Amino acid sequence: MTRFLLSCLLFLSMTLSAQIELGTGSTEVGEAPISTYYGYSYVQQIFTKQEVNANAAGNITGLKFYLDPTLSIANSSEWVVYLGHTTKTSFTSDTDWIPLSELTQVFSGTVTNANGVVEITFATPFAYNNTSNLVIAAEENSAGYDDNLYDEAMYVYPGAQNSTLYYKNDYTNPDPASPPSSDGNLVNFKSVVSILGLAPNPIPACPLITYPANNATFVPLSPTITWNNSSGATSYKVSIGTTPGGTDVANQVSVATNSYTPTTPFTPNTLLYLKITAVGTGGESSGCTELMFTSAPPPPANDECATATTLTVNPDLNCTTVTSGYTIGATDSGTVPDPCYGTPDDDVWYKFVATATTHKISLLNIQSVGTNPDDTDTYFQVFSGGCGALSSIFCSDPPSGLVTGLTVGETYWVRVYSYSDTGSNQSFDICIGTLPAPPANDECFGALAATTFPYTYAQNDGGGATNNAGMITACSNEMNDGTWFTFVGDGDTFNITVTTPAGSDFDSQIGVYSGSCNGLSCEDTVDDTGQGQAETVSIPTLSGNTYYVNVGHYSGWSDELEGTFSINITKGVLATSDVQATKNTIKLYPNPFTDVLNISDAANVKSVAISDISGRLMKVIDNPGSELRLGELKQGMYLVTLMMKDGSKQTIKTIKK
Repeated sequence: MTRFLLSCLLFLSMTLSAQIELGTGSTEVGEAPISTYYGYSYVQQIFTKQEVNANAAGNITGLKFYLDPTLSIANSSEWVVYLGHTTKTSFTSDTDWIPLSELTQVFSGTVTNANGVVEITFATPFAYNNTSNLVIAAEENSAGYDDNLYDEAMYVYPGAQNSTLYYKNDYTNPDPASPPSSDGNLVNFKSVVSILGLAPNPIPACPLITYPANNATFVPLSPTITWNNSSGATSYKVSIGTTPGGTDVANQVSVATNSYTPTTPFTPNTLLYLKITAVGTGGESSGCTELMFTSAPPPPANDECATATTLTVNPDLNCTTVTSGYTIGATDSGTVPDPCYGTPDDDVWYKFVATATTHKISLLNIQSVGTNPDDTDTYFQVFSGGCGALSSIFCSDPPSGLVTGLTVGETYWVRVYSYSDTGSNQSFDICIGTLPAPPANDECFGALAATTFPYTYAQNDGGGATNNAGMITACSNEMNDGTWFTFVGDGDTFNITVTTPAGSDFDSQIGVYSGSCNGLSCEDTVDDTGQGQAETVSIPTLSGNTYYVNVGHYSGWSDELEGTFSINITKGVLATSDVQATKNTIKLYPNPFTDVLNISDAANVKSVAISDISGRLMKVIDNPGSELRLGELKQGMYLVTLMMKDGSKQTIKTIKK
């Protein structure tokens, strides 16, 4: 009797303590299992059978999710949770929701943050078959949101491509029975979670390598290789070779944590193969995928001013000739950036001989190649005088800029560096372009006449346009004076579309006016997309009325360079599919500013956070108006982060004079 009782108690203890932990150790935050930073959300996540790695089929009795113990979810506490089986390993699109009919509701109620844990216990366990992939879905029905330092609160960890699909909104509470057909978001992370009730397989699952990515290039010569923790793993084995399956670089090196840095730096420009297996009490994982990557090239030869690479000056703005470069492996040349900004700890140097008094310098095809995978923020500075007596003449945080006041025949130096410090590096192509002469339709009075339709014109010399009339202010959304076209209305609707070449940095705006060049009257204007994208506007016309079309840079406060584009004018009402979607890009102006910074579309901004250049939070403004009054800030550079109501976030560098 005693032996039987002890056996029962042991079985009960093992059952109660059985759980599978996924993503442990990560403190990154994101929108899973719910969004805490928005009023409502619905999130679906797919955990593969291999990742769950249960010892056998069994009952899931509950879930634990994790967050910082100090954060509040008081306004994000009404949860409904569903589980289900699926054959999908990922979502194929932002509308690829798993039907509610394939899910089982396992919880509905109020949750709390109990010392960093949100624990949900199911009234009825969910029977997991251990043959399918597991779906965890959750909706959050509280109307409010928790700002928590203006970010999400729930811990997430890197997952497979498109393993989570979420929707969040301050005003619309999504219905899981009919998920939103737009505004879904695909992401590559999943919530840190403990699955209660399932016994883990004593042989752990293969870990997911989070750095480097498969087929990655520019991997540092002494990288920190990282991977997700595998449930039940007590250690890991790392193998690296120069051939598939090879171990000549690292031969099953035992590692107790989920990261590894090679003891000897890699050989530059070498294709390498990497495999990581997990070791548990029952053995080690098998069949783990091997990925390959290429180590970084040697330090750039143009690391110093004295070894600057000579650039070819293009005769136009088409960048037919570019020079490829990279900052990884470069060292600080010791030249202070003042009056420019950024951290030139990885600067590389170029030089060119001016063939005109004005040249456009462009950084193209910028890619992040450092350990910060999303940082493509490059900076360049132009000098005159030579390496022994450098004199700064131009600074540019944007990837292109117009350098004026040059002397033909003189040599100028350009240094390029990543704006941020350690871990931020980029590869790029650099181009020196030459402006064409002002085009024939540079002024309204010289507008090209469209007389037959459809009308098409390729403006290959748009970069030569001058802001001769200043800003065009006839419409409330002001713009640069660019190039001009005109047509006579016949009572039909005229559709004007402007397209730019692939890779263009021209952010165009279309303005349409009636009246005369001396007295323009606004008909309509459009600036719905970003650089390199198309703009379309439709104008109902009056028969016999003359209309003027200006295609210029969108800015109404700063004279910026136009670019190459094509204009197409057709007649008739456009189909719905031809209408451009509104972009989320918000503009701040003037920049630099004195005391007041204006937001171009404040109605779509939820809150504004202002930080100094070191990242220290200076001020937060909820539900801002169109004017930000910032007179109390000292002179200098600031990061203005706009939290949008559609869930996106945008950070813009500004300078207070």
